[in-house]
Formats: sequence, structure tokens, C-alpha cells
Amino acid sequence: MERLARLKLLVTIVDRPRGEAVARICGGLGVHLHLGMLGRGTASSEVLDFLGLGETDKAVILTLAPEPLVPLIRGELVRGLHLRRPGKGILFTLPLSGISRRAAACLSRPVPEETTEGARGMEENRGAGGYRYELIVASVDQGQTDQVMDAARSAGAAGGTLLHARRAGVHEAEKFYGISLQKERELVAILAPRAQKAGIMRAIAQSLTLEGEQGGVVFSLPVDSIEGLAGAEPLE
Repeated sequence: MERLARLKLLVTIVDRPRGEAVARICGGLGVHLHLGMLGRGTASSEVLDFLGLGETDKAVILTLAPEPLVPLIRGELVRGLHLRRPGKGILFTLPLSGISRRAAACLSRPVPEETTEGARGMEENRGAGGYRYELIVASVDQGQTDQVMDAARSAGAAGGTLLHARRAGVHEAEKFYGISLQKERELVAILAPRAQKAGIMRAIAQSLTLEGEQGGVVFSLPVDSIEGLAGAEPLE
């Protein structure tokens, strides 16, 4: 009996000119659904050579792929983008807790039951020991990103990536609550070992006003594989 494979989200962060290469490599493996975003690295000069996330323009590529294909895609991206060389970029994957039925049907591929069972067992084993890395995301008003990164570095973060965003629903908030919210937002994304997560998030929260008109939001997501981060062993 066959069933649809689960999906994972691959996140690739590389210098902007190499963003098209990510889509090309994935497309060669039959994976074509990507979302590209423009970002900017924030790593300090001391770790620039190791992280590849200095003050340079970045391409952030989000790719949905069937879980059984993830090891193959990851291997091809690592080889094609030379991610195990210092400064070439970062690749990590995030587990999905849900997805629309139509998207799942389009993106997933039938896999033998034994293959799916093997993947499930591997995921459960990883969950029992906990994820070793986390993606910390802070959504703040423009002008607060330096403050966020200073706080994060004070708690051990090496660097991060900035993404420009717009707050949705601002018009409705102004209409019903009479408050003034900035539409333009900045997302600060930081990869960190799980042991440092709480300290980094606490430092960010203490540096910001997390309530009221100028409020920010800080949250974290588990990372179940990672390539290209200095000091991080590739996770399976």
C-alpha cells in the first residue's frame, strides 16, 4: 500500500546572485515550488568568513519538498552551492505541522508504506532527544533591528538575517481599535543551538517593548537539519 509522503520546508540563505542556482538545482530534481525573499546578513566581522552572513545582500529561498526527497535535495544543494566551504551560505529544514490538502496532493509523492514508516520512526527518535538547533524569529518595527542583534549577540548569537515585511490587517486595527501601527516591519531570523535559545529570546524580549503600539513578537521554530553553519555538525 502506498501513501503520500509528508512535506518539509527547506530554507536556503545565500548571496543574492546565487539564489537562482537554488531553484535550478531543486528543479532538476523535480521540485519547483519556491518562494524567494530578499534579505540582509547581520553577522559581525569576526564571524563573516565562517557564516557567510555579513552585511551583504542575501537571497532567502523557501522550498516545499516531499520528506523522502529532502536528503537528496540537501546533498545536491550542498555540493552545487559548496555549502561546506566557509561563507557560502546556510541550508536548514523545518518540519511542517500542517498544510492545505490541495498543496499536499500536488507536492507529495506516493511512497511505499515501509519508506514512510522508516521516516516516521526517524522523526520520532529525533523528537525524543529534542532538536539541537532552533530558528529564532523577531518581528519588530523598523529601526529596532540593531537593538535586537545587539541583545542577541550579548546572549551568544553569532549573526542573523534581516527580512523586510509589511504588517497585515493594519487598516482594520486602526478602524476598530483606534491605534496607530507601523505597516513596515523587519524580521530578524537567527539560527542558534537549542541550549542558547532561551537566553537569546529572553535578551531580545528584555531589549524591546513587546506590548502596545510599538510592540514586537519573538518566537522560535525547531530545525531538524542544518548545513553551512560554523561549528554545527550536519544533522540527519
